[in-house]
Amino acid sequence: MYIGQESEKPTGRASASLPSFVFGNGYSLTAYDLGSAGVKLELDYNGDVGAAIILPPEEVGNLGRWLLQTLGQDKHGFPVELGGILERISKAPAKYQILERGDKKRIKEALRALRS
Repeated sequence: MYIGQESEKPTGRASASLPSFVFGNGYSLTAYDLGSAGVKLELDYNGDVGAAIILPPEEVGNLGRWLLQTLGQDKHGFPVELGGILERISKAPAKYQILERGDKKRIKEALRALRS
């Protein structure tokens, strides 16, 4: 539970907030990096803040891991299946080191994660 002063939206630091996730019905979700104070999540409707929560730094990591796991990714943002693909290919004899159906898509997703 956070006890303290209400934090204002960071000003003058463009990198302090992530781009808002905008829903089609007028709602948006925005995250603000508060440095050592944690992360502030705001849910607003057409510009009016409806809810806000500040997560302490130790909880931000837990939330991030949960979110990646929910999206089917490992701690580095790679698809969970990528490790299995690489392990299967590396352990197979040379003539059987081939990609199976769906492997190419997972590898492309991992490359996109690396580039971002």
